[in-house]
Amino acid sequence: MSPGAEMGIVLLAFGALSVASVIVGVRRREKTGGLGRVPPPDPQYACRIVALRDEDYDVVLRGGAWVNGVNVTRPLASLLVSRDQVELRVSSVVSIRIARAEVTGVRRVRGPFSRGFKFRTESGRLDKVTLWFQGKAAKQLAELGWY
Repeated sequence: MSPGAEMGIVLLAFGALSVASVIVGVRRREKTGGLGRVPPPDPQYACRIVALRDEDYDVVLRGGAWVNGVNVTRPLASLLVSRDQVELRVSSVVSIRIARAEVTGVRRVRGPFSRGFKFRTESGRLDKVTLWFQGKAAKQLAELGWY
């Protein structure tokens, strides 16, 4: 077999593997609500979420986020925090509102270059959401009752 034919076979195999990986990734995300989406809150928590104006929030944090396959870097994600709810605004993703009653805890995660956190819920609806904020974001959340 000539060297050109061997290279063609390698490229064909690489292309087929790449296409298969993309198809599997898209189907997996469809099962979790779709690319960049999270499932809606349970009805018992949805009734506690209200539409607030930006000025009604106590703290506004800017940073990065990963939402079910959509990754945005700093400063394209905003986390607006009040004592009763949080709203995550990520460019190209529908705003995610989270009631304080729904959250069972805030888990810190470490990345190679920064620290982030995740909101834990009993339903697991926010398992595919990771927030990356610099500074004292976790401390500011804790001061407002988000542990």
